[in-house]
Amino acid sequence: MSTPSGSDSPTVQESFFNRRFLINTGLILANSVLLLFVIKWADVVHWPYFLAAVTAAIIGFLEPRKGWMLAILQAAILWIGYTFFTSAPTNGGKKELELFCLYGSIFLTFLGSFVGGILKRASSK
Repeated sequence: MSTPSGSDSPTVQESFFNRRFLINTGLILANSVLLLFVIKWADVVHWPYFLAAVTAAIIGFLEPRKGWMLAILQAAILWIGYTFFTSAPTNGGKKELELFCLYGSIFLTFLGSFVGGILKRASSK
């Protein structure tokens, strides 16, 4: 029995939760905590959006096929962390800014991960 590439050795299916994926998961956890601090600290949307876009592109570049799972993990950590582990600001304007940064960062996480995965696949061809 021959594989499509013409060799006689069967292809080995890689496990989804391999060592590389688990290391990248740890990086996502650390980045999500950092991003939450930036969201709470920032007075403008530029810093959280910049950090979210850059790290999301890195997610897609590190894991071009499984980056969607890391993006979902980061989005969940951001939302859960902000909702349950941070205090709400008393100023209405600051609260609106934080929510705008939070939901924009979640959106950019998915978009940047997608773009990073495309760039990685394009660069490896």
